[in-house]
Order: sequence, then C-alpha cells, then structure tokens
Amino acid sequence: MIKETAMVIAVDGDSVTVEAAIKSTCNACQAQSDCGTGVISRAIAPKTEQLTLRTPMTVHVGQKVIVGIPEAGILSASAWLYLLPLITFMGAYSAFMSVLSGTAIAHELWATIPSAFTTFVVYKLIAYKLKRVESTKYQPVLLGTSDV
Repeated sequence: MIKETAMVIAVDGDSVTVEAAIKSTCNACQAQSDCGTGVISRAIAPKTEQLTLRTPMTVHVGQKVIVGIPEAGILSASAWLYLLPLITFMGAYSAFMSVLSGTAIAHELWATIPSAFTTFVVYKLIAYKLKRVESTKYQPVLLGTSDV
C-alpha cells in the first residue's frame, strides 16, 4: 500500500474530500540548482491534488488523514496503460508495413498514421475498461488519521 498524508477539506456524509501536496523528485536531486527542468516543474506544476473518497470513518475539516492506494492496482494499471499500447503500436506498425511493402506507398509515414490511430483507439478502450470495470481496484482509500 502506497501511503500519503492529506488534509480533509470537506465532509459530506460518508464522502470526504482531501487535498494532498504533490511531491516532486526534483527537490531531492543534487542538480536542482543547475537544472532547468526542476525550475519549470516548480513554476507551472499544480501544487495540490484533491480526491473525494467514501469512508465510514468520522473525520472533520482540517484534520490530517492517511490515504492509501494499493500497489497492485498501480502496477496493473500502468501495465495496461503503457505496455499494451506500446505493444499495439509495434504490432500495428509491423502489420501495416508488411501490407504496404508490396505497394507503391511503402514509406514509413503511411504505416505510422494508421498505427497511431489504432494505438489511440486501444488506449481509449483500455481507459474505459479501467474506469468502468475495475474502478474499485484503483481507488484510494482512507486508512486512518495522522498524528503528524
């Protein structure tokens, strides 16, 4: 379980809205004073994220709580959203190149365009599946209150 401390900003029955600070790895990097990426990420990146969770726990506004996300959910969602579209693109590109190799339009660009479209469609289908079918597997949960 990946845990993060958040602040309760709203309570509505069993729904709790929490706000957590987004942590950047740029703050821990030794090259942060010489790195333009760290400066840009600190300047334009949002600093907080809000989540609405359902919980039977009694909490009040301003209280610090611990929010957890299961690692298995993050790993499987990452595999679905990153690996499968990549494999789809490579397979579609190979298939389109083999089909187009016997024609006069055998340029790589003509295989890239339908491959990108196929990958986009597969990505949207995966996102729909993850959102609808297995949404509880990836939902953060309120683990308890924080003493910090």
